[in-house]
Amino acid sequence: MAKTTTFRVINNRLLFKCSFCQAKKTISLPKDIHRKSIRCHKCGELSHCFLNHRLTPRESQTGKAVMVFSDGREVNIDLTDVSPSGVGFEIPSGSRGVSLGQEVRLKCTWNSRLLDQGRYIVRNIKGRRIGVELVEKKYSF
Repeated sequence: MAKTTTFRVINNRLLFKCSFCQAKKTISLPKDIHRKSIRCHKCGELSHCFLNHRLTPRESQTGKAVMVFSDGREVNIDLTDVSPSGVGFEIPSGSRGVSLGQEVRLKCTWNSRLLDQGRYIVRNIKGRRIGVELVEKKYSF
């Protein structure tokens, strides 16, 4: 059975490491793919790979926060990941009114430094999963 692993892609190249035999090989990839099945050159084991093209890694993060729309409406959200340039989260079923390119603010009551109260733009919507990009920091350190 094939195992799914995430690999970091730098300059359209990844260092593939077989999860079965630990063999390593550098592989060139087109820049527009995000998933690929790779067969190990040594043992023949098939690996399903998620390809991470991000320059900065994102950290898994769980917790509750609030998304505030420009009209003042608030929606409770469940954080999934945080990076220096954005945030990923899930919204409750039945929530409406979120669209690509929309500006929002995020509030986190249990850790005010986690989300810096800046402006975010909705960049990705997949079902209940939302990805926002930080466009302006409110506070500079």
